[in-house]
Amino acid sequence: MRNWKNRILRGIFAALLLALAPTLSAIGPRERVYARTDKEVYLAGELVWIKLIVTDSLGGPSALSQIGYVEIQDPATAHVQAKIELREGIGQACLELPATLPTGYYCLTAYTRQMRNESDSAFFRTTLGVVNTFRADPSIPTDTTLFASPEPETAEGFQLSLNKTQFERRENGELTLDGLPANTRTLSVAIAERAPVPVPGRRDLSGWLGELPKWADLPRSERFLPEYEGHILEGRLIDTQTGEAADAEGIQALLGFVGEGVNLFGGQQQADRATVRFFTKRVTGFREVATTTYDPAGLGNGPATPYRVDLSSPYATAPVPPLPAMALNTAWTSWLERRHLGLQVQRSFENGRPREAEAALPHFQWRPFKSYPLNDYRRFPTMGETVFEFVESVSFKEENGRHRLHVLLSDLSNGVVQLAPPLVLLDGIPVTDHELIYQYDPALVERLDVYRERYNFGGQLFEGIFAITTFEHDYRQLSLTPPAQIFDYEGARPWVHFPAPTYDNDSTRLSRQPDYRQTLLWQPEVEVAPSGPTRIPFTTSDAPGDYEVLVEGLTKDGRPLIGRLYFRVE
Repeated sequence: MRNWKNRILRGIFAALLLALAPTLSAIGPRERVYARTDKEVYLAGELVWIKLIVTDSLGGPSALSQIGYVEIQDPATAHVQAKIELREGIGQACLELPATLPTGYYCLTAYTRQMRNESDSAFFRTTLGVVNTFRADPSIPTDTTLFASPEPETAEGFQLSLNKTQFERRENGELTLDGLPANTRTLSVAIAERAPVPVPGRRDLSGWLGELPKWADLPRSERFLPEYEGHILEGRLIDTQTGEAADAEGIQALLGFVGEGVNLFGGQQQADRATVRFFTKRVTGFREVATTTYDPAGLGNGPATPYRVDLSSPYATAPVPPLPAMALNTAWTSWLERRHLGLQVQRSFENGRPREAEAALPHFQWRPFKSYPLNDYRRFPTMGETVFEFVESVSFKEENGRHRLHVLLSDLSNGVVQLAPPLVLLDGIPVTDHELIYQYDPALVERLDVYRERYNFGGQLFEGIFAITTFEHDYRQLSLTPPAQIFDYEGARPWVHFPAPTYDNDSTRLSRQPDYRQTLLWQPEVEVAPSGPTRIPFTTSDAPGDYEVLVEGLTKDGRPLIGRLYFRVE
C-alpha cells in the first residue's frame, strides 16, 4: 500500500513541477555557452572533439541545463547537429564530419534550450575550416598567401611547461601545469598539429568572456522550458482525419524508446492543445522512438483516438553570418596528402575509435514481479495460448470479439481483486491494441516481464506493465496501426574516451600498427592536483610536424585560464 501511494505522490510532485515550469523558465538564470574543439582545421570525414562550458551571463557557473546543442552550418544548411549531455554545466563529445562535406569555412554554433528564450545573438559562434581530400573541386580558388606566424607562447593564470621542445615519433612527453588557482572550475588540454590553413573568425575564451556584457540584458520570452532533467521532445498533435492540428483537450500521448527494457515517457498536452511535450532523461545514442495516443478508458481495445504525434526538431538552426570563401594553396599539398593518409589509417583500426566513458543508467529501475525466458518453456502457436498456459497473474479476456489483456495487481489490501488493462510494451513500443499481442508469434520472443504495481509516467497512471522483449529487439512482425508512429532519434551524445596508444616499451614502440594521429591528446576535463603541479602525460605519433598545446579553463568566479606552447616532432 505504502509503495504505490509514494509513487502516486511522486507523480503529483512531478506534475506540480511541470505546471511551474513556465515560472521557472521566467526566473531562471540567463545561460551562455562556450565551445572549444581539439583543433581549427579538419578534413571531411574526421572526428571533431568538442567541449561545452555553460555559464551565467557574467561567466560564473551554471548547472541548470542538462543538454547542450551544437550545429555545424553554412549559410544554407546545418550539416551536423548534436545534443550533448551536460554535467554541472560541462559537456563533451565527438562529432563526425560527413565525408561529403565540401571544402570551405563553417560556423559552429552552440546553445542551450533555455538560451532560445533570448535572441540568437546570445548563441556561441566560431569558425571551423574543412578541406575535402576525397574529391577535387575546381570551383575552389587557389592562393599563394602563406599562413601567419603562430600566436606567442603564453600562460595566463598559471605556469605551463613541456619536458622537451622537440620529440621523436612514438615518444612519451609530459606537460606540467603549475600554480593553478584553488577555485579552478574546469580545465581542458588539446595537443594537435598546427594547420597551415588560416581560419578567420575564431573566438577564443578571453574574447568570448569579454563579449558577455554585450548580451547581458537581451529581451526574453517563456517559450522554451529549461532542460533541467533531460531532453524535452516536443511534437504536434495532428488529427489523422483532417491533417490539421488537434483542437481537443485531454489527449493522452506516449513515447517509448525502442529496445530492451522499459523506457517510456508520458506526454504533456500544452495550452494550445496542438503541442505535446515529453520530459525525458538519461537517453543517449542513436535510437528509434515510437509515439502513440490512446484513450485510458479503452486501453487495450485498439486505437481509440484520431490523433497522431509528429515530433518536431529540437534545433534552432539560426541564420549564420556570411562566411569567407576558402582558397587553397599548392604549398599545402604534401601536408594534405599526409593528413588524408592519416585519416584513412586511423579510421581503419580499433585504436582510432572512441569508446563510451561509462554505461548510462536505466530510466526504469523497478524489478518485475516475474520474468519468463520463453526458451525455458514449451512454445505455443500464439501469445494468447502462451499467457494462458504459464504466465502468472496475467490473462486475456475476450470482449466483442477482441482480446484484451489484464494484470492482477499486487495491492490487495482493501480485499478487492483488481484486474486492470496494463501498459503493454513490445521492445519498448507501447501497444494499445492488445489483439496484436494476442496473435503475436511467441517464437520471436525472448522474454516476458510482468509488473503488478501502479506506475506513473509523466502524470499518466497505469495498472501494471506487460513487457515483451524479442530476440533481436527489433519489433519484428509487429503490425503497428495508426496513430502509432516510429521515428529515428538521436539522443544526447555520451561522454567518450579519447583513444591514444601508450608507448612504454620496445614492443609497443616497434609495433607495425600505424599511428597517424594529428590530435595527440584531447583531455576535456583535467583532474587538477590538490597541491603541487599537475602533470599530464601524452605520446607522439608517426606524424611529424609542428604541434600546438592549448590549455583553456575557467575559475568559479569567471576568470580565464589560458596557456599555449609549441613543439616539433621529427
